[in-house]
Amino acid sequence: MSVRSATHSGSWYSSSSTKLRGQLDAFFEKAKHLKTPLSGPDASKGISGTRVLIGPHAGYAYSGERLAETFNAWDVSKVKRVFLLGPSHHVYFRGYALLSPFDYYETPFGNIPVDTDTIEKLVKLKSKHSSTDRIFKYMSEDIDEDEHSFEMHAPFIYYKGQEAVHGMPKIIPILISAMDERLHDDIVESLLPYMEHEENHFIISSDFCHWGSRFQYTRYLNSIDTTVDTLDRYMVSLGALHKPKELEIYKSIELLDKMALDIATKGSYTEWNNYIKVSGNTICGQKPISIILRLTERYKNSGGTVGQDVFNWIGYSQSNPVKRSSESSVSYASGYIKL
Repeated sequence: MSVRSATHSGSWYSSSSTKLRGQLDAFFEKAKHLKTPLSGPDASKGISGTRVLIGPHAGYAYSGERLAETFNAWDVSKVKRVFLLGPSHHVYFRGYALLSPFDYYETPFGNIPVDTDTIEKLVKLKSKHSSTDRIFKYMSEDIDEDEHSFEMHAPFIYYKGQEAVHGMPKIIPILISAMDERLHDDIVESLLPYMEHEENHFIISSDFCHWGSRFQYTRYLNSIDTTVDTLDRYMVSLGALHKPKELEIYKSIELLDKMALDIATKGSYTEWNNYIKVSGNTICGQKPISIILRLTERYKNSGGTVGQDVFNWIGYSQSNPVKRSSESSVSYASGYIKL
């Protein structure tokens, strides 16, 4: 039995189960009483049919409230397994996605089982574009333990998974790096049969805009009237000595992120890709998001029902309200999809 160690506990979040439970209790209590200015109903005791979640993966001091909002909306009445889609932060690979080699994920609350049977099935799948190419491969244990995309969600999965009718759900961590259209298509084809069954749920691990010179992204919207259609006209690169005039930088970042949220709400895979191409917004989970957008499109085409809004957004925040071009910040959003 192999167990992936909780390598970021004790630094990004508490390694004490008592302290961590107290922190999550407080996050969830606040989430239950949240009055959201964003689209979608208040999350209180889980929203019926919520099988797709999206939340950030920063330290809990930054992302904990957003994660609680996300998981508070989760409908755990039928869940048996969870497909976790996240971006690779430390290694670059192309032509395939990577799956966890472990049997369990450690959390301070206890271990979460990995669905090794489903992973074995996925690893055997071949690309429909090439009879020799595999869609999925196993990642090394070192890659898995270095990556934080999935680990930051694991304690929340365990916390809410204890309420699941069928017991603690099993997880299938899927790590995404470089991805062309062929791989994108293969992954969607591979996961679609699972989306068609209510016992299968999906979680996207993603932060939103990473702004600042250290992220090599300092684009700025110099008009509050900027829309997706006018991004080319109003977007500039903010140099080190530039001071914004009409919009504070953090307001520009928020406007840019809200465009992404609105596109995801509509559920258009094509519009999402075009927005990323034009804006260059450094949304680290942009590829996992695009996979879910295409999946929900295919799900609807095959007779499945999706809520009127595809993505419903609950909360949004930034790590730092940037006012000078020398500063930096990361954005976080919480949301869900009803299927």
